[in-house]
Amino acid sequence: MHPIKTIPLVMLLAACASPLFAQQNLSGLFSDSTLNPPNQPVLGTFSSPFIVNAQSNETLHKHDLNFYISHRFDDIAGKYGGVKTLFGLDNATDVMISFQYGISNRLTVGIGRFKGAPEVRYLKVPFNTISQLWYGELKYRLLQQTEDNSMPLAVTLYGNALASSMAVNENPSSDAHFNNFGDRWSFMAQAIIARKFSNKISFEVIPTYLRRNYVAFGDVNNMFALGVGGRWQFNRTMAIVADAFIPFRSQSSRNYFISNGIVFYVPISIGWEIVVDGHDFNINFTNANAISANQMIPYTTRNWGKGGFRWGFNLSRTFTLFEGTRHNWKK
Repeated sequence: MHPIKTIPLVMLLAACASPLFAQQNLSGLFSDSTLNPPNQPVLGTFSSPFIVNAQSNETLHKHDLNFYISHRFDDIAGKYGGVKTLFGLDNATDVMISFQYGISNRLTVGIGRFKGAPEVRYLKVPFNTISQLWYGELKYRLLQQTEDNSMPLAVTLYGNALASSMAVNENPSSDAHFNNFGDRWSFMAQAIIARKFSNKISFEVIPTYLRRNYVAFGDVNNMFALGVGGRWQFNRTMAIVADAFIPFRSQSSRNYFISNGIVFYVPISIGWEIVVDGHDFNINFTNANAISANQMIPYTTRNWGKGGFRWGFNLSRTFTLFEGTRHNWKK
């Protein structure tokens, strides 16, 4: 072959080989990088830091700010609902407004206020009379589920401190008859253990410890509970969400309240969730009066079977304050 004629052929072979060589080099260069790690984290177990009344395992991205509003109306049916109250729309049992901020991808802090859901229908026993509740919270993502199941579960730790700013109740039997500032406080700690089973189904269990510094006679200061929550996404933007808590009240306390005509129930909530860029909205139904788990877990007195449930809504809006880790992650 003439030397001059071999030049185009050599150039053609070099051009074809170069991409292959480059691809092999790049593959080696990034084999241990974040482009295709063997332990890729599972994303979006839940779409929001909240399910209905329960916390989800999700934390915010670093520098993200979440604005959250929650509202509960009164009983839809039963003795206190029906047409006379427009199926509960005349009254609001509880309202919440809060902000959460991502310190890092793992750590979220938050502050907020609840109207509070004091029990006013059992005047014989003045329990759960506290309102005007302010709180702070910490949420830390300890473990994250991975795509290869080397870590099959996600674990998030959650804690809050809640205090009442209401005036002291003059009734010495009331749980709002505060003797000092410390009596106004309650605290909650949770381990949120979650798993995303598929692109459609997620589930979590929530062992919970609740401490209330001051309670009414017959009540308990310390209480354990077990929560569960789930999400079923049935199309790109909509899902069904649900959660519930089983409180473990002492038998003596339970007997005391039953003897006074007061029965506590498991708070069960179900919602229809709609997710659009940065917005998470759900319409929900629950037998819990309160939104705060510090009140909801020990003091749910409404029964689904007797019409003691209400509808409400949650609205979450997330803002990215600084282009940081979220921007890099998207890239």
